[in-house]
Amino acid sequence: MKFSILKFKPKVNQKLIETKGLECLNCGQPFTGNENFCSFCGQKNTIKKLNFGYFINNLISGFFSYDSRFWNTFIPLLTKPGKVSKEYIEGKRARFVNPFQLYLNISIIFFLIVGLTINSDKNKNSVNNIIAATKNLDSISQKEKKQLDSILTNVKEEIIKANPNDSSKVKVATDLGSVFRLINEDEKSEKEYAYHIKNDTIKNIGIVNKINDLYHFNDKFPNYNNEQALDSLGYEKTFWNTFYYQEVINITKNIKQVQSDGGKSYFKKLTSYISISLFIFLPIFTLFLKAVYFRRKFTYMEHLVFVFHTQTVFFLLFVIFYLLNLFVELESYSWVLVILFLLYLYKALRYFYKQKRFKTILKFMLLNSFYLFLGIIGFTIVSILSFAVG
Repeated sequence: MKFSILKFKPKVNQKLIETKGLECLNCGQPFTGNENFCSFCGQKNTIKKLNFGYFINNLISGFFSYDSRFWNTFIPLLTKPGKVSKEYIEGKRARFVNPFQLYLNISIIFFLIVGLTINSDKNKNSVNNIIAATKNLDSISQKEKKQLDSILTNVKEEIIKANPNDSSKVKVATDLGSVFRLINEDEKSEKEYAYHIKNDTIKNIGIVNKINDLYHFNDKFPNYNNEQALDSLGYEKTFWNTFYYQEVINITKNIKQVQSDGGKSYFKKLTSYISISLFIFLPIFTLFLKAVYFRRKFTYMEHLVFVFHTQTVFFLLFVIFYLLNLFVELESYSWVLVILFLLYLYKALRYFYKQKRFKTILKFMLLNSFYLFLGIIGFTIVSILSFAVG
């Protein structure tokens, strides 16, 4: 009796063979042909040609892949102050978005919204109204001056017409016009700026007077470059003199720009500088935080994780507040945003550093005072730099 051995061949998915390769196209790691992802570099195992559908699919899958970690970070970060920071430094990191990456993404959204808020039509109209009012005042003064000149001319003509043969009165009218011409000339001469470089030695000219010279020269000859201006004035073409004149040009240009567009470009520049300065500001604040909690055995980087998370929450609260404000008028309740963040910060400090309520309140007040102090200094420096840079 013969037995036939039946051999069952596994069903081969032809479509699978066509889309999967035998080695990783990114790093060259060999495959058996069944792998979905490379075990060495993590790239998806596919040999499909690029097409539009691939890009859309990759975009959506990439978003939801990040989204799963984002929501795992976002919800507890807002609802459980200090918990995400604590778990992250304890090693539970796969479920959370990297603190720096999260901070960077949320801060970009935050500053985009701030830029849109600053450049809103309401703010722009307010500034433009101020500029228009200033121009109206200038036009009024010019109008009054023209009216005065017209009155004087009419008075002179009437005197001459009434007394055509009276040479003494004609002379009085002529002298009257001469007096007013002299007054006008005196006013003009008073307005002429006296350059310190022409009346004093270079060694005795202070920085303020020097900058005054450079400013008035630039106002009179705006098309002169650094070398031409310094040559014309008689100042040496040193590094600092060139620097001072360039700053005069930049500041004058920014002032004119503010007058022309209502401050739109200046505030846009200011916002960009603030976003950059925070990368310096937060690490400095972290040093102070580490000094305040010197008895807690946390490294500088662990303190920095906490700082990034709390600053991210501030940005998130602002973004949520702004989006709600699009549907419901909330501008008069902006103080609620500040109180919510302060309560959050207190709770986060309590959970993360595990200290008693009284100590946490004292350190909370100390940290906020230092934060405000750094903020004022930083904002002042950034505001000056925004005007000083061309």
